[in-house]
Amino acid sequence: MSPAEALARLLLEARETGQCIAALAPELIPATPEAAYEVQGLVTARLGPIAGWKVGAASPTAEPNCAPLFAGQVAPSPARFPARQFPLSGIEGELAFRLGRDLPSRAEAYGEEEVWAAVAMLHPAIELVQSRYADFPRIDKRALLADNQANGAFCYGAGLADWRHLDFLRQPARLEIDGNEVASAVGGNAVGHPKRLLAWLANHCRERRLGLAAGAIVTTGTHTGLVLAPPGATAIVRFPGIGEASLTLSA
Repeated sequence: MSPAEALARLLLEARETGQCIAALAPELIPATPEAAYEVQGLVTARLGPIAGWKVGAASPTAEPNCAPLFAGQVAPSPARFPARQFPLSGIEGELAFRLGRDLPSRAEAYGEEEVWAAVAMLHPAIELVQSRYADFPRIDKRALLADNQANGAFCYGAGLADWRHLDFLRQPARLEIDGNEVASAVGGNAVGHPKRLLAWLANHCRERRLGLAAGAIVTTGTHTGLVLAPPGATAIVRFPGIGEASLTLSA
């Protein structure tokens, strides 16, 4: 069994049992991002299909990374997910883009404007963050990438068709837990403008012969930071001028 296969098996077992991986042997930590994406592919083969993607970066110039969103864990707002399946219960307010046409695998690279033009709708969204590692805050970044960048579940609010006039660098966002504001920001996404991320993802999928299909939803990173929510809590993210999304962690 290869290191990628061994790590994929551990991650799948953690998902099935709800028991986080207490420690990861050094030889199982992916040596490169490509090795981490290989593990993602093995997990996806068991848990797909893919309904969309999460893509992000640490700064406007940092190399992006991505992970699939599995159809079984993507729901429209208001969404409910059982708290017992997501003990970390991290909440992030995000903006997501829905493609209006296919971006298939091809030899020629996609440019930013071509991918931007393929977007049909903008959605307010909440990512439910859940790591399969017990030592989530200190886990190696490539191991985190192998674990779908700690995606647990995802919900999206009503789509906005008239969104191209928005200034994403000045977009305000507010996150509430049980009616109390716990985070707010203006232009809070560390990556800056999301256009670069969408083009990078299209080419990532193109190179892997996956492509992106019309209707796929792509979330582009947190605007509010990570906030932990207790079982039974309801989280609402509000993006003025765009809309809102809500998610309840049913006890």
